[in-house]
Amino acid sequence: MLRVFVTTIGYMRERWELAFPGASAVSSIAEVDGLSSSVTASVWLDISVIAQESRQQAIVAASGLGWPVVVMTGVPEDAEAFAALNAGARGYCHVKAAPEQLREIALVVENRGLWMPTQLMQRFLSVTTRIVPPIAPDTLDLNTLTSRETMVAERVAHGASNREIAEALEISERTVKAHLTTSFEKLGVRDRVQLALRMNNIDIYSALH
Repeated sequence: MLRVFVTTIGYMRERWELAFPGASAVSSIAEVDGLSSSVTASVWLDISVIAQESRQQAIVAASGLGWPVVVMTGVPEDAEAFAALNAGARGYCHVKAAPEQLREIALVVENRGLWMPTQLMQRFLSVTTRIVPPIAPDTLDLNTLTSRETMVAERVAHGASNREIAEALEISERTVKAHLTTSFEKLGVRDRVQLALRMNNIDIYSALH
């Protein structure tokens, strides 16, 4: 998987290099568009160096390339995050996110999931549960989950991070991740955002579009 960072600063930031030693930086989306169609890549768009009025257009253009896009910003904001997801981005994070977090984001978005910071996810769930009418669960069958998997899923539904879940249940973060991976498979969801929406009985497509 090729990771391409689009940034007008013209070089890789140190944290990006630490996260993905083989990644590369380009100064425009047009340069990414020039890559071979046979290449499998993810695009990391640094909008912190793009004028405010041009950011949404850049996100739409990047998403139109057909590869998963992660939007990176200097000041994460709810409205911008939701607009980025609506424009086709798969992830939204701080431009100075830690290397380990960047790798976690890559794992999620490159497997067709959605990723956003915990605080934004909590507000996202708060907003969607107010504006989207709950629907009856369809394919979500919690009976397939173990009691511990259910406990983890319920905390995800309230926007808790892996660390918060681990502390609350007195288990390791590695165990939390293992429970989530199994729960995703059992419930037919791709990531914690979709899991949270389904746990709250919110239609995924309606909430995100």
